[in-house]
Amino acid sequence: MVRKLRPIEWIAIVVSVVLIVLIGIKVWQLTGKGNGKLEVPISNSPLDITFGSDSAQLAIYAYISYHCGYCRLFFTEVYPELEKEFIATGKVQLVLKLVEHSNNADRLNEVKTAVCINRYGYYGKLHELLVTNSSVIYTDEFRDMVNHFIDSDPLVAECILGNESLEYILQIRNEFDKFGFTGTPTFVIGNRVYKGYMPYDQFKSILLKHI
Repeated sequence: MVRKLRPIEWIAIVVSVVLIVLIGIKVWQLTGKGNGKLEVPISNSPLDITFGSDSAQLAIYAYISYHCGYCRLFFTEVYPELEKEFIATGKVQLVLKLVEHSNNADRLNEVKTAVCINRYGYYGKLHELLVTNSSVIYTDEFRDMVNHFIDSDPLVAECILGNESLEYILQIRNEFDKFGFTGTPTFVIGNRVYKGYMPYDQFKSILLKHI
């Protein structure tokens, strides 16, 4: 005779199934599964943040945010090896598309400053700061630093305070939504879309298929 399950046992089963589904979704995201083909070419902009030569064999477009934990993990765990083996050797160029869906003034100010400093100044130190401590943008010290950039260079000032950088943010936002992307990091390599964080060995194996 089959024993009838008690309500508490049914609840435990349902919770277990939900947890399995959620874990499966996370694994799917982290391993870059569910990737598709991008039919529309990605637009390039003078405000794109690039690492590597414009004459590289392959461009990696990275839709990314400094406030995304897996994006920061990409920069700390994957990028150093990527830079050494593929970027410094001229094989690959990494193109950052900073995604910002919030209209928070500090978040918008962060992206404006990042793309403008990259275009007219030295971006390396600012990049390191944002990777290490993305919440710094909410501090008076960061705002003072941005004001110093504005006061020191009229080109940076025009870029940050004018419409160009805001229009760029909106362009990336619209592009991200138009392509049906749903989370960061999302990478476009060749015309293939790879969703989520990938460890370096997996990232490398994908690059070797495209080069």
